[in-house]
Amino acid sequence: MSFVREFIKKVWESWSTRIGIIFLAILIILSILVVLTYPIDFGRRIWSNPSYWADNPRLAPPIWASFFTGAKIPTHTVLKLNQPTDILGGENLTLMEYSVEINYGYDDYPSFLHVLIKNVTFYSTKPPRIEVWVSRPDNLIVRLTSFTIRGPSPIEEPPYRRYVESPYRIILTEDSTSILNLIYSLNEKYSSNITLDEVFTIGSEKLFFGYPSKLGERGFSILKGPYRLHAKVYIYGGLGSVGEVDFILGGKTYGLLGTDIIGRDLMMGLLYGFPASLMIGFLSSTLITSIGTLLGVLSGYIGGRIDTVIQRSSDLVLNMPLLPILIFFTFIFREFSMRFLLIILVLTAFSWPGLTIIIRPMVMQIKSSQFIEAAISCGASRRWVMRKHILPNLAPFAIAQSIFLIPSAILAEAALSFLGLGDPTLPTWGQILEQGFKSGAIYLGYWWWVIPPGILIVFTAITFLLITIGLEPILNPKLKSVI
Repeated sequence: MSFVREFIKKVWESWSTRIGIIFLAILIILSILVVLTYPIDFGRRIWSNPSYWADNPRLAPPIWASFFTGAKIPTHTVLKLNQPTDILGGENLTLMEYSVEINYGYDDYPSFLHVLIKNVTFYSTKPPRIEVWVSRPDNLIVRLTSFTIRGPSPIEEPPYRRYVESPYRIILTEDSTSILNLIYSLNEKYSSNITLDEVFTIGSEKLFFGYPSKLGERGFSILKGPYRLHAKVYIYGGLGSVGEVDFILGGKTYGLLGTDIIGRDLMMGLLYGFPASLMIGFLSSTLITSIGTLLGVLSGYIGGRIDTVIQRSSDLVLNMPLLPILIFFTFIFREFSMRFLLIILVLTAFSWPGLTIIIRPMVMQIKSSQFIEAAISCGASRRWVMRKHILPNLAPFAIAQSIFLIPSAILAEAALSFLGLGDPTLPTWGQILEQGFKSGAIYLGYWWWVIPPGILIVFTAITFLLITIGLEPILNPKLKSVI
């Protein structure tokens, strides 16, 4: 116990190790939180599913980016209603109204306006009808659109359910009926002459949250003030329900780290990268250290033909270029469902020789020690000597090497992902970087897509480098007397 206390004391005296351990604790805590809160199939079911992100703004910068512009940029707003705000009905018809108010005071137009209808239940053979209305600050009230839910088939039995698995999505800013109704109302109120063809130049969001700034002209200004959105559900037969109605105002900013080209929350992907990167790093370094140490011990202690075979094999594998081999195998087995395991196996298969070559002379030096000769003279077997004397003396050095190998494995995976050969279902930092570069993010100014994953890769590499620098004078067998 005194040895352990002294070891911890020496470790904590090094400023680099102290900082590295604090950084590592942050990495581990974030990884544990992600593992506990994210679903197991996050990569395949959520991250790689474009429909999951359909209601997010695309290529939106982080919320805090607006602080540097001075303008009040629209933030992403989701208003969910599980219960109707008003119910009117009789025996044969029930009107359920879902209303929300948006106090719009931003200096820019939103990205879009969506309405989602979820889990509709009805009993009558006449299906429900839904209308969407908007009430604007300029006292303009417009029925934007209406539609009838798909009716029951002849073989269906009540209750009839619709939009249970996925919602019915009304993209108002792209709906031609909504746009035409707004054009008609604006032309009538402001004596303008807007046409549907001109909307592609003007931008449909300006019709919803703006007004013609001069009578008869097409210039638009933002209309600030309270907007009220209504979804009216007419249910025939008196019985029925709606599970949820969502009103989504697409912002020009989103979350702490913005979104990518399909609206994915980059914060979620980068957080998922913590356990993914650490898993690849720890598994690879553990396997490489275990195989390299074991072969080094066998080569240095047993000698003879075993030593010759291991050393020649080490020389052969060591002279093979690792990155081209990784690229080759990941390309050949690109259909492999768990490609990150393939990366770990290839890294392990071609990274052990360096440690084996270093371990061999250390074992030969320990082998000539008097306590080894004493153990052999007492009848100790080779296996017993290697297990009880050789490996314990090598353990500190092996631990230091395993820590040093972790960032190498993480960087190798990031390099493969950057080349487009990573696991597409696993959102690692390298994968996010690759998708950003492939989409031209660095050239188009989408800095939030490429800078954060790059910083996290460097941060992780520096974390283990700091720990290794602090442990080297303590764990190196040549400097063991300092402990």
